[in-house]
Formats: sequence, structure tokens, C-alpha cells
Amino acid sequence: MNDPAPVELRLLDTWRVLVRRRPLVLACLVAVVGVVLLLTLVATPLYRATSTLQIQRHGPDILTHRDVLSVDPSWADYQDFYQTQYKILQSRAVLRIAAERLDLDSRPEFADRRESPVGRLMTWARERFRPAAAETPSGDPLDPAIGYLEGGLTIQPVRSSHLVKVSFTDRDAGLARDAANAIAAAYQEFILQSRYSATAQASDFLTKQVAQVQIELSDKERELQQASADKAILALRDDSTDITSQALADLSSQYVAAKGRLALAEARLAAVLAAAPDALPEVLASPLILALKSKYAEVERARSQLAERFRDDWPALRQVDEELRQARARLELETQNIARQVREVASTDHTRARGEVENLGRRVEEQKLEVQRVNKDAIEVASLKSEIETRRHFLDDLVNRQSETEVSDRLRDTQASNVRVVDAAETPKVPVSPRKRFNLLVGILLGLLAGVGAAFLADHIDNTVKGEYDLERTADLPVFGHVPLFEPLRAVPEGGPAKGGASQHPIGLASWLDPRSAFSEAFRSLRTSLLLASPDRPPRVIVVTSCEPGDGKSTVSVNLAIVLTQLGRRVLLVDADLRRPRLHRIFGVSNQVGLSSLLTGNACFEDVVQDCEMPGLALVPSGPLPPNPSELLQSASLQAMLDRARESTDWDHVLLDSPPAVQVADSLILGARADATILVVRSAKTARESLVAGVARLRQAHVQVSGAVLNAVREQDGYHYHYKYRYYRTGAEAGSAADPATRRFARFRRKRDSRSA
Repeated sequence: MNDPAPVELRLLDTWRVLVRRRPLVLACLVAVVGVVLLLTLVATPLYRATSTLQIQRHGPDILTHRDVLSVDPSWADYQDFYQTQYKILQSRAVLRIAAERLDLDSRPEFADRRESPVGRLMTWARERFRPAAAETPSGDPLDPAIGYLEGGLTIQPVRSSHLVKVSFTDRDAGLARDAANAIAAAYQEFILQSRYSATAQASDFLTKQVAQVQIELSDKERELQQASADKAILALRDDSTDITSQALADLSSQYVAAKGRLALAEARLAAVLAAAPDALPEVLASPLILALKSKYAEVERARSQLAERFRDDWPALRQVDEELRQARARLELETQNIARQVREVASTDHTRARGEVENLGRRVEEQKLEVQRVNKDAIEVASLKSEIETRRHFLDDLVNRQSETEVSDRLRDTQASNVRVVDAAETPKVPVSPRKRFNLLVGILLGLLAGVGAAFLADHIDNTVKGEYDLERTADLPVFGHVPLFEPLRAVPEGGPAKGGASQHPIGLASWLDPRSAFSEAFRSLRTSLLLASPDRPPRVIVVTSCEPGDGKSTVSVNLAIVLTQLGRRVLLVDADLRRPRLHRIFGVSNQVGLSSLLTGNACFEDVVQDCEMPGLALVPSGPLPPNPSELLQSASLQAMLDRARESTDWDHVLLDSPPAVQVADSLILGARADATILVVRSAKTARESLVAGVARLRQAHVQVSGAVLNAVREQDGYHYHYKYRYYRTGAEAGSAADPATRRFARFRRKRDSRSA
């Protein structure tokens, strides 16, 4: 979740900036409103005359056919059509026609007029800064009139309708009326001229196109006749491609069948060559082989019978063996002969089948070429026929369109158009410019914006610390409190005690002289914050310093010491600014002996302590100005004095008023030996860079900076010192309210004067 506190803080800071810079905001507001009112009062009144036109997308439907400048009825072109018409209304062509109708050069309200000073200045600026390419005049005598019409013309479409308002603004009401009506009439005339001139041009174009297409059609017909004569008659028949294709199909079928037979022959030849001779079917089925095998079987059976009775060397058995051998040789011989014949037949069949396939393949390729030739011729002839037919249709369309455009051109005299004047412009009675109330409101708004912008710009440029939030953000220090700025609170001058205010109070003693003021209450709040910063052990040695001279550190030191004594505490106030001391002037005491005398050994501690009018407060002035303040403050004498003050029961607090921390190193030396250091920052005076540098120097020297005091805060910065609970008195007490303070101040002045004497 977003924390609302930063948002509220930023809004409050914004409001504080505006309140603080309210004179600048008011100055910008008055200046801008004054300029706007001046321009409004010196401006020339302008009158606006308006003519209302109705623009239809289609003209009157006198003819059934479409015109040359017809409009696409699709919704996508709706906006494009009307935007085009608005641009045509503002075109130079329409304005030229309107200028010719008005004849502005002969009208005294235009010819004798002079531009206003602002107009002459703008004209001079345009001519002065016009690009070089635009300096060449066109030479048209109507250019001034066209420019005049273009500058005063305004086109305003009426939403959700076909109406458009043509307005013209001019200082002369009658001329504004005539110009608006002339522009509307010029637009009507331009639309009629564009429409019928386009129709006439289209008619001439169509006449030329008809003659040209007729010539081209005749040429194509002659070309078709010549192609018919060059090609075969068969090629011009509708079924010619079927004959050649059928022949190719037949040859392809025969070719496929021949390839099948070749495959069978190759398979037969391969089988015959691979098989053994006695395994061939022809050999097995041969009668001769069967007879030889039967005879061989009989001889073998006879030998087998003889072998059972006789031995192998028997002559009869040998004779049978010889017969058996001869039968076997005859069987093998016949088997080889038959196998050879079978292989020769298979080889012959294979050769014949291959020749047939090759022959049919050649015939198929030849037939393919023939089919391609026939198809090519047929395509050429068909293309010529189609082109002739297309040109005939095109010629018919051109002739029909030519007749329609001729009829449309005859409608010129009817003045039929899609533009109609609904309301003609009338003479305006009341000027439309300047609008005084509107200009006043705009001037106030612009003045406020300019004032706010100037306020924030000035606040951005101003790099001084302006508030507690700014102080905390810049220095990262807690803020003990803020002291209001009023007349008695200002830096002590060199010459002596400052005087100011109605009661002439010394600026450092306001908390004692007027303890019930808001100024005193601010120091009591500072006292509480300082003591609560370390409640267990309140700081005894406190250094009060600043970043720049004039921030009010001496005033803060004195008044803080006074409010501490009001708690019953005893305070020793030491003026440790050995360069520009101030405290002795505030209290009106002598500065002959002081801190510098103690540090140089020319006086003891009791000699430099001086009692004041305030109970519980003692002062150690600076003493004579030494040439080496930093060396004196670094001496052991100062440390011994501080140690004595810490150990003594005479003092509860020791306040050291030190020089600024940015310019010299005195405050760094004192802060390193103190229990707490308070940094005084003057609102709207101390620069942020100086504050950052001072805090950095103190922290680098290991000085314990307890917090900061925002001094001289103005009420317009957002801090108010009006309290609900105040001190009330009775009537008698109220009548003498100022008496205690007056008596106290008079007594203080007498003692101060006696001490000075």
C-alpha cells in the first residue's frame, strides 16, 4: 500500500512554495490578464457568416446507368469521400471561382482596408522568414483575393449528417456574407464542371477506343484465316485432338503388350540357359528321349540279370556293358541336341520381342510429337478465336458506354448535382471575436499557470533552505525547532546594539524582556527538544554554530541561555567567536577582558566571568581579538576551562557561541570538545551547498551534531505562531500589559549605560 504521508507532505510543500512566492504569482497574474485585456480591447471585431450545404454521395437518378464520376457505395470509402469534398471546398480552384464571382478589387470594403498593427507585424514576419523557394511570385492577379478567402474560410461538418457549414470570418459583415455564399456557389460550379467535363472527355476517349478496337478485331480475324490456311484442315476440327490422341493410345497399348512379351521371352531365355539339358521340359517330353531311356533301361536290366550269374570278365557280360555304354552315349547326345534346339528357339523369340518393343517405342515417340504439334496448332487457333470473341464483347461494351456518356453529357443544361445549398449565409449581427469573457477567463488561467510556473522556477533556482523538511532532507539532521522571524530578530550590526520594533527591544534579549511572546515560546520548544535529545544525561557543554555569517547563531545562543535559566538552571554563556564577537554588545558589557585573555594567560577564570541581569546567567565575553584564534582554541587552557566548568557545581550548562563552520575551523575545534553541537540555519538565506559543506566538515572532525535550529522562519513559509491557548488578563491587567516589559527594559538600559560609563 502507498503511504499517504509523502503525498500529503509534497502537497504541503507545494502550497508553501505558492504562499511564499505569492507576490510573484500575483505579478504574473496581473501582467497576463492586463496584456489579454489590452489585446482584447484593441482587437478588431470580426463577423462570421455561415452557409449550409448538403453533399450527397450520388446525384439525382435521372438515368439508369452509372455516371463516369460515380462513387463506390462501400462504407470504407464513406469518410474518404467527404474528406475529399472538404479539401475541394478549400482548394485554390474553388476559391479562384469565388474570387471571380466576388470581384474583390472593385469592392471598397476590401480594396481600401488596412491591416491592424498586429496583422502588419505578422505579415512582415512571414515575409521576413519565408523560405527562399517561396519568395518567387506566381504572377496571378487573383493571388491576393485567393489568399484572403483562404484565410477567412472555415469548414465544419455536421455530425451524423450530410451537411457541412461553410463559414467566412471578416471585419465587414456584408463581405463575410457574400464571401460565404460565393464559396458555396463556386463549389457547386466546380462539381458540375468536374462532372460534365469528365463525361465529355470520357465520350471522346470512348469514340477513339471504339475505332481502335474495330481495327484490332479486323486484324485478328485476318490472322485467324491465315492460320487456318497454314494448318491442316484436321487441326481445325473440334475432334482433331481426339484422333491423334487415340492413335497414341493404341500405340501405347501395343507398346506395353510388346514389353510384356519381351519380359516373358527374357524370362524364358534365362530359364533355358540356367537349367540343365536333361531338366528341360522339351527334353523330358521328347518321344525319342523316352524311347532311348526305355531301351537303356532294358539293357541295364539284362546286365543286372547276367551279373547275378556270371563274373565281370564274362564275354557276354562285357558285350552287355558295351551296349549299355552306347545306349547312355546316345541318350546324352540326343538330350544335348534337343536342349540346343530349345535354347535357339528361346533366343530367337527374345530377339524378335526386343525388335518389336524397339519398333513400337519409336512409333510412340513419333506419335507423341505429332500430338504435341496438333495440340500446339489447336491452342493457337483457339487463342485467336478467344481473343476475337473477347474483343467483340469489349467492342459491344464500349459502344454501349459511348452511348451512355453521350446521353449524360446532354444533361449539362439541367444543372443536376449532388450539392445543394440548404441555408444561404445571412448578414451577421453580433461579432464572434473578440470574446471578452472567454478571453478574461483564459487570461486568468494563463496568468495563474504562468505565476505557478514562475513560482516553482524561482523556488528551483533559489538554493536556500526554506523549511524543516528541506533542512532534514539536505543535511540529514533532526530539527530541534524553528524560530519565527519578527522585527527584533535580526543580526547584530557592527556599531552596537540593534534597534527595531515598537518597543526598541535588544534583539538578543526578547525571551527575557517578553517571555509570553511566540518568539520566546519557540525558544522554550527548542530548549525542550535539546534536553530530551539525551534525557539520561543532558549536555553540559553546548556549542552553537552556523554555516554562514548572519544566520542568527548569537541570538539563538543568548535566548537559549535565557530560557534555560528560566528552568532554574545556571548557565555560563561564552562568546567563543574570537573573530567577530557579538555578545558583549547584546548585554552592553565591557569586552576588555574575556576568553582570549584567559587563553593567553592574561587573566584567570574568575576575572572573565561577568554576571548578567538575568538570574542564573553569567557571561564570558570574547575579550580582545587575537591574531591566532584557532591556535588559542586548540590550547590546553580552553580544555582546562571546559573541564573546570563540567566539574564545577556552579554551572549546569556551558553555551559556546562559535564562528561559522564553513569559513573557519574554530567551530570544529570547539565541537570536538563539547557534549552537543547545535547548527543554526537561517530560513531563505542559508544555501543548501553551504549547509551540506558545513555538516560534512563537522562530521569529518568527529563533532557530535545533535540537531539543527531553523531560524528566521516567515509566516508565509507555512509556520503559524497563533496559539489557541494564550495568556488572558483582566481589564485592569490588560490596560497595563506592557508595563512589566517596559519597566524591565528601562532597568536593563540604565544598568547597561552605567556599565558603559
